[in-house]
Amino acid sequence: MTDQEFAIQYLNAVEKRYKDYFAESNLSIHNCVDIEGENIVSVHVINNDLPFEIRHDIEMMFWVK
Repeated sequence: MTDQEFAIQYLNAVEKRYKDYFAESNLSIHNCVDIEGENIVSVHVINNDLPFEIRHDIEMMFWVK
């Protein structure tokens, strides 16, 4: 599994964990982040309206701000 595949699986799990938010907002986690790279992956939150808990889960996993 590549780092990019891992990142996508992790983000899908975050979306599943907060499924109520994403359903109510009519969003996908992939509308809220930018994934760059394949071997060395960086994930950047591009939706500033994400609740703190979701943003925190992503930032803690990928060390982004």
